[in-house]
Amino acid sequence: MLTWARTSCFPSKNLGAATAWAREVAAHVTKKTGNEIKVEVALSGNPYRIRWVGETESMAAHEQAFNKVMSDSKYMELLAKAADLFIPGTTTDEFWRSL
Repeated sequence: MLTWARTSCFPSKNLGAATAWAREVAAHVTKKTGNEIKVEVALSGNPYRIRWVGETESMAAHEQAFNKVMSDSKYMELLAKAADLFIPGTTTDEFWRSL
């Protein structure tokens, strides 16, 4: 099993808008790919971090889901809505494999 997490930081003034958008995009990606995407917020460290977490069977399955999303016009519209919500350069992706 492969776990993917994308983390991004937002200015404190964007807390409400960033969390609402994060839920909206997670719901859309879940519906589009069939892979549940969870939204989490930090409870320690920088509190203005949010992350999306999902699981797939393999990197190939992740790439297949990624390609579905990247070719989806609604997803692109959602990304455009978030242009000013997050701090540029703070987004990171991580992949973890279950043992």
